[in-house]
Amino acid sequence: MDADISRIVAMVWPHVHDISVSVLAAAVAALGVVIMLELRSVLKLRQIVDGNLARIFEQLDLLRFESQQLIEGQQLVESHVQAGKASLAQSIPAQAQAQAQAAATPATTGEARLLSSLAQARARRESGGPPRA
Repeated sequence: MDADISRIVAMVWPHVHDISVSVLAAAVAALGVVIMLELRSVLKLRQIVDGNLARIFEQLDLLRFESQQLIEGQQLVESHVQAGKASLAQSIPAQAQAQAQAAATPATTGEARLLSSLAQARARRESGGPPRA
């Protein structure tokens, strides 16, 4: 009986071994395909992140540039106000003076209006005029 079982195992074992080696090879091939797909996914993700980071840094550069433009415009307006305070205070009304200062600075329409209203408020405050509602 033991001899029969040993003989059967001896005959079946090479086939079982061949099948297990084939299954193992298929598993390794499937794992390789999965790894290649993951690698492609990671590379694509990296490209997307690089593109988004480039857009973010472009936006930051634009914001920094606009901030510098606003600071330079504000300094220019302040220098015009200080320089023109003595000579233009008697000849030009405060509103015309503020409009001239806003026109002298290279700014967008919204920025020019903002700078003009700030200059008008400063002129009213300095002249002691009534506050505007």
